[in-house]
Amino acid sequence: MRESRIFVGEKAPLLFGHRGCPLEAPENTLASFQKILDHKIPGVELDVQICASGELVILHDNNMLRTTGFDGNIIDHDLTQIRSLDNGSFFSPEFKGEKIPLLEEVFQLLGDKVYYDIELKADYMKSFGLEKKVFSMIRDFGLAHRVAVSSFNPLPVLRFKKLTGEIPSFLIYSDTEDVPPYLRRGEGRHIARPDGIKPDCRLLDEKLFRKFSRQYFLMSWTVNDFETFRRLKEWEIDGICSNEAAALLKEI
Repeated sequence: MRESRIFVGEKAPLLFGHRGCPLEAPENTLASFQKILDHKIPGVELDVQICASGELVILHDNNMLRTTGFDGNIIDHDLTQIRSLDNGSFFSPEFKGEKIPLLEEVFQLLGDKVYYDIELKADYMKSFGLEKKVFSMIRDFGLAHRVAVSSFNPLPVLRFKKLTGEIPSFLIYSDTEDVPPYLRRGEGRHIARPDGIKPDCRLLDEKLFRKFSRQYFLMSWTVNDFETFRRLKEWEIDGICSNEAAALLKEI
């Protein structure tokens, strides 16, 4: 067994279910995270934002329209409004009434039975307390040894690292149009000074892998096929984030 460089005692590469098990239940919901336990997937990736009333909620998009039908940004609405929304019907009528969960609820459900990749969702320059609240909750649940944090935005990564050097941090990047051109090649690492890099798997060739892996932990997303998984595993990548984590389990 190759042991993880990130989490002591875990197999490498680490395997994270992307937003839970998004092919079986609505992404980033307690139903989706329960599937992680049901399939015995060792890790989970999830997205954390801070809402107007200060709570830490789990949603990928800054705007709630895609999953709830309500056109509003998380940062502009309080928890009462956010929790009144149906966050499951977009996936299937079976999940009607599913709520946008709190980070606290996810920790209560999963505890230390899994390891975590917590993506800090923040498109703004200010922090609004996001990093401090996430760190505080990780510490309160005794999960510092089971968590890595990541973000496309280098500023939350930098702010989180100033709070603690105990928890590994990753800069995410891709080359899609929604990412500023100056951040499409991982250049934000010079601002964030992360412990690791997390590129889109479509950008990760062996040359780039060798370049980054000499200095950083290296994870990749979203790896959904066996061929890509096996190639990255052969290169000895540190972690994989996948929508097909249950299917890839046997490859670990």
